[in-house]
Amino acid sequence: LSNTVEDRVEALDKLLPMQQKDFVDIYKVMGDRPVNIRLLDPPLHEFLPHDDETIEELAKDMNIQASEIKKRIVDLAEFNPMLGHRGCRLAVTYPEIAVMQTKAIINAAIEVTKEGVNVEPDIMIPLVGALNEFKVVKNIIVETANAIIEESNV
Repeated sequence: LSNTVEDRVEALDKLLPMQQKDFVDIYKVMGDRPVNIRLLDPPLHEFLPHDDETIEELAKDMNIQASEIKKRIVDLAEFNPMLGHRGCRLAVTYPEIAVMQTKAIINAAIEVTKEGVNVEPDIMIPLVGALNEFKVVKNIIVETANAIIEESNV
């Protein structure tokens, strides 16, 4: 529902530790077995509020009018959400989502590796319909992962 990249990044930064903890837990349970992690797949409208009470609460938290949130929800609705703006196309439109997920995946892998668990996450890019989509999202993942790995000296 954010109007700017900066607002989206700020919101995603709040989700990062939660998602990273989930991946740490998954890696620990899986041990040395392969772990395939699929990037965000469902259409965005599935994550949006639909009842007035939740919309009002969110508007208050975001310091905007509920009508603005309702308009944004309508704007994000799709005629055919099963084929449209979901999967890899979300990462093409909102690369900051794929960046956050990649950070969570790689940081969690580094964390459990330091605890002695041999982890090699495999990242799945969902619902690729064209080679260019794949290339764009792969580049986001590889650049983000490489930067984290280089910074952590692993």
